[in-house]
Amino acid sequence: MLRFGGAFAKDYVRSCLISLLAIVIVVPLFLVCICAPLGLTNQPGVDSNIGLLVLAVSAILFFLILVGGGWGFFIWTIWRRARQLDAVFGPLGLRGSMYMLTGRRYHGTVAGREVNVRLYRGPTVELRISTPLQTRLNVVEKAAVIRPLAGAFGYEPLALTDPGLQALSITALDEDWARRLLTDPMVPALLQRLAVGEGKALVQQVVLQPGTLSLHRYRSRGLFGYGITPDLARQWLDDLLTLLRIAEGLPAPQKTAELSSLEQFAQTSRSTGFLVAMVVIIVLLIVVLPICVVVPFVALLFMTDTQ
Repeated sequence: MLRFGGAFAKDYVRSCLISLLAIVIVVPLFLVCICAPLGLTNQPGVDSNIGLLVLAVSAILFFLILVGGGWGFFIWTIWRRARQLDAVFGPLGLRGSMYMLTGRRYHGTVAGREVNVRLYRGPTVELRISTPLQTRLNVVEKAAVIRPLAGAFGYEPLALTDPGLQALSITALDEDWARRLLTDPMVPALLQRLAVGEGKALVQQVVLQPGTLSLHRYRSRGLFGYGITPDLARQWLDDLLTLLRIAEGLPAPQKTAELSSLEQFAQTSRSTGFLVAMVVIIVLLIVVLPICVVVPFVALLFMTDTQ
């Protein structure tokens, strides 16, 4: 529970830092673009129409700098993150593309297997590798399991005696097949690295589903970023491929399953519609809204001046 409390504390610190940064930017901008022109236009001898025009221009400038600058920083952040992640997953032979606007996805074939990576808000990392296996296995660090909640959902881990597996909580659809897998001398070390790793993720989970073996990393112990290096990504991929070779070399599991409709939906891309919606919102905020404000105001000034 302490690790989850620490994550919530970091969320609070991160939101406070972002709020403080926003105040540092917005307050001086408001003083320069709104308060200063308002003081100048109230000076004696200043024509009222000119004063209104100055106020309108300064207000629109404030809006454009605030919204445009915010979106500019947002786009730069996405571009910078994309370049960093490309340097991590590109050398693995994976092609990158945008995912749900702020995230990133990678796809390719490695060692004859389809590999998909998705990174999105959380931060969450999913690395999936295709497999003909049609059973279920779940491996997670014991410290990341909330016992009362796990018990409520019928989460019953295997009883394990291997010292290399004592830090892990493992469940399986086919227990006999899973125990044969766990007796391989290489598997405990592989699962330890994949499910615990360097400890920078709040929860790190290995999941075998029908058709895929995947590594999931939820949240980060740091304030910002995914905290992934090229060497770490390569290690994940190599460990998952090795684990699959061992698992597929065993006699086929007797208890099999199929993906649920919810699991199938979770594995599909949801980026296109979301991206189109966000582009429309950006255009409305930066282009259409200022025009709707400026044109009526200028027309009103013109009509007042001609009367």
